[in-house]
Amino acid sequence: MNLSALDSLEELERLYREHAIQPPAISDERVTWVGTSLSIAGVPLLVGEGELEGIIETPSTVTIPGTKPWVMGVAAHNGGLLPIISGDALFRKSPYQGRARDYCMVVRRQGFHFGLTLSSVERDMKFQVEHRDMEHPVDEDFAAFTLGGFHYKDKFLAVLDIDKLVTDADLADASARDTASIEETTHE
Repeated sequence: MNLSALDSLEELERLYREHAIQPPAISDERVTWVGTSLSIAGVPLLVGEGELEGIIETPSTVTIPGTKPWVMGVAAHNGGLLPIISGDALFRKSPYQGRARDYCMVVRRQGFHFGLTLSSVERDMKFQVEHRDMEHPVDEDFAAFTLGGFHYKDKFLAVLDIDKLVTDADLADASARDTASIEETTHE
């Protein structure tokens, strides 16, 4: 059977139509933001999926002398040591006086690995990305560490930006040394 070039092309097209795999239907699904709803120092926040190593029960700590008031101490965690930071003292600049903080979130970034106490842990949530509000006012103690947020029922949930938090100079230096006494000793 000797087919012309045109006949061969038509036959190839027919075979393709019969055996070709259909492309997937284009979905009109919107992009969603996924994260965990929690509270630090009583402020409702969201933390994006993948931003945390985990949420654990706040472990028993051993105090570390010479650290800032927001450092609760160090705890054993997964075969290593984990510094535990009081979320209340870090953000509100005063220790929390009330029921013990039962949970903390574990953060691991280059050069940082610590637990931060939480006042509550709610649940995982999803929001449409286009509903993110970048203009809504946020609690002044948290404003420098948030990146917009979402409205949920009767409250605004600001998104805690872990990268902004770990680049904070205050968090990077947990030493309680007084800079005036350091200057005096270096000039003598």
